[in-house]
Amino acid sequence: MKQLCRITPLVIGLFVVMGVTAWAEGPDYEAIAENLVNQSLAVQPGEIVVISGNPSEVELMGVLQVAVAKAGGQSMLALNIPEANKRSVMETPIEHLEQLPTAGLLLNKMADVFINVGSVQDPDLFADVPEERLSAGRKAGLPLTRAFNNMRSRSATLGQTGGIPTETYAASVGASHKEVSAIFWQAVSVSPAELASNAKKLTAMMTNGAVVRMTSDVGTDLTFQVDQLPARINAARTADVKVATGPSNVWLPAGEAYACVKKGSASGTLVVPWTSFRGVPVKNLKLTFANGRVSKLSAASDVEILEQYFAASSPELGDLSLFDLGLNPHSRTPTGSHYYSWEMDGMVTLGLGNNGWAGGDNESDAALSLHVPGSTLRIGDKTVVKNGKLGM
Repeated sequence: MKQLCRITPLVIGLFVVMGVTAWAEGPDYEAIAENLVNQSLAVQPGEIVVISGNPSEVELMGVLQVAVAKAGGQSMLALNIPEANKRSVMETPIEHLEQLPTAGLLLNKMADVFINVGSVQDPDLFADVPEERLSAGRKAGLPLTRAFNNMRSRSATLGQTGGIPTETYAASVGASHKEVSAIFWQAVSVSPAELASNAKKLTAMMTNGAVVRMTSDVGTDLTFQVDQLPARINAARTADVKVATGPSNVWLPAGEAYACVKKGSASGTLVVPWTSFRGVPVKNLKLTFANGRVSKLSAASDVEILEQYFAASSPELGDLSLFDLGLNPHSRTPTGSHYYSWEMDGMVTLGLGNNGWAGGDNESDAALSLHVPGSTLRIGDKTVVKNGKLGM
């Protein structure tokens, strides 16, 4: 769901802990909505709440609407239809794609809270869309992204990379849908207090100028520095996200500590054995960084889709702009699969390009995030992740 970036203004929502039944019985939507609205987001009477999702999540959206009303909030439902989105991009004249999305801008100015629930029904739906069309939409939406990143709102998303697990998405990463779903809902149920405590131990080390070195057995050897901006946590409660300006965002399953990278500080090599871009697997991706920016890019397969993405985007996409450490003890990769997500215990995720959602000043019209399992990462003289295992 967030594998490319976290900058889509209306793709925001959440879910939180306690009261979720075992996966075999299905998730308890009533408990999910109750905890989300009243604990995670603390919706207040009179607040405008935008609830967005796919057609497959209409039932959950309806339960959330009721929970918002009971809390005194006023709901607006936004239905995202992926197939119609693709047709719109493919069939709309380029000059219309380049228009400022004023409707979205006005909606973001009006709302107080955003909840998004979604899933990936077709992982490679946009793989064959010409890059120039997607680029036109990204560039047109940049003012909306900037505006959203400076608005005082609260947002929460149920579903990290891949969203709420579907059979199609699980198959695309070589995993069992039953196993991925069980991992997902168990990871969602971890106590926010526990996650916040561990995340704060990590952010205490993510201080201005701290030197980070990342290595791996497959060839990664990368160094960079932490930016002066305060590090943040994702522990499933917007109240834990202390920001001077902009939205307070959380994603579920939660369990992350993250910080922006100092511009120009990245140097070395990053090797990503497997990643997926618009549903297309890219194997043995290798990025060389010099003076903070990608200077060389190669891969063993399908590198062209990434080359086109970089070529059509603003140069700042090449800047290493963010690093994220996962710490959810119940989120993991099933053996033999490529199911990776931000919150997984010991997962290192690096972000390139736009990092406004994390408080950064990279205003690229694009972003890219890369999950790098099995890494070792040191902050200063402290090893916080060793061979993909978190140790604090």
